[in-house]
Amino acid sequence: MRIGVDARFLVEEKTGVETYFHELLSRLIRLGGEEEYVLFRGDSLMPDLPPGRWRVVGAGGRAWSWGLTAKLAGEGLDLFYSPVTAFPLAGAPRSIVTIHDLSWHHTPSSYSRLERARQSRWTALAARHADGIVVVSESTRKDLAALHPAAAGKLTVISPGADDSCFSSVPALEVQRVRDRYGLKGRYLLALASFHPRKNLPGLVEAYDHFRTLSPERIQLLLAGRGGSDSARVLGRIARSPFRDDILLSGYVPGEDLPALYASAELFVLISHYEGFGIPALEAMARGTPVLVSDLPVFQEVCGEAAIRVAPDDPDAVAEGIVASIRDTPERSSRIAEGIRRARGYRWEDSATRLKGFFRHVESSAS
Repeated sequence: MRIGVDARFLVEEKTGVETYFHELLSRLIRLGGEEEYVLFRGDSLMPDLPPGRWRVVGAGGRAWSWGLTAKLAGEGLDLFYSPVTAFPLAGAPRSIVTIHDLSWHHTPSSYSRLERARQSRWTALAARHADGIVVVSESTRKDLAALHPAAAGKLTVISPGADDSCFSSVPALEVQRVRDRYGLKGRYLLALASFHPRKNLPGLVEAYDHFRTLSPERIQLLLAGRGGSDSARVLGRIARSPFRDDILLSGYVPGEDLPALYASAELFVLISHYEGFGIPALEAMARGTPVLVSDLPVFQEVCGEAAIRVAPDDPDAVAEGIVASIRDTPERSSRIAEGIRRARGYRWEDSATRLKGFFRHVESSAS
């Protein structure tokens, strides 16, 4: 089976969507089999993938969709796979798309009117015209089925995973290197998120201020992630914090630094207003780091009893959750152990195998 792939998201600086796509595609290639992957990119640069049955086709042009559509017909594809909601409406016999979340629907104030309209249009087109839809969690599946009931029969859940390396210890010298690089002097809280309104980083800074008034110890807060549409609001809130000297901004964190940052953090915090899955929370659990998350259905699904869940817009509740999470108690140890156990249930290899099976199911059911 020849599978066309929208490969624009094979990039060096990865957030959740790019990580999900790269990890799955790499493992699909390693699985081998009769599948051949034709990777369509806006350029002809070779992505960092394992050897196997794949090749790159440049699909540039005045617009991505025009250039792509023009290339598809000549490749003899059986299926087209998109790691996002947008997909070619012509040129491929069958299409599978990926819907990571419906944040534009659940947190509309986090998006411009134009972006909401674009996301709404592509989601509706996928619900009507895609032959299969991948979602990353049961929570997202329920949300999408409620929004577009006609799409319910074409949905399948293929979750992100934790790499086997996530469960290994990080050498002390590596931990110290990373701590020195990011200016971490002692105990610290870690938040890994882009500066997007739905990530609620100003709310986290406010909660951190409340926490510091409760704690006699100087515990730093590291906000790790690249800037975004909420940067001005985040930076403004930090500037007003009486503890601003202890709030560190790292910018984008390369993958080689993440293991040590997770492993040596006192607590990982993700109090978003909405998430489709929350890969960083899974990675933190795998590293044996306690996790504090929003009281959202998806975190009940992913974290279960391994995390303390709080109302994201209640700074007092978040502060109290931080205090409870970092306190050295048997309950903390129990949550850490449960987090590692739950993380072991999410493996990229299993997800890639399910995705490969979904490719075959969609291709054969349409024959």
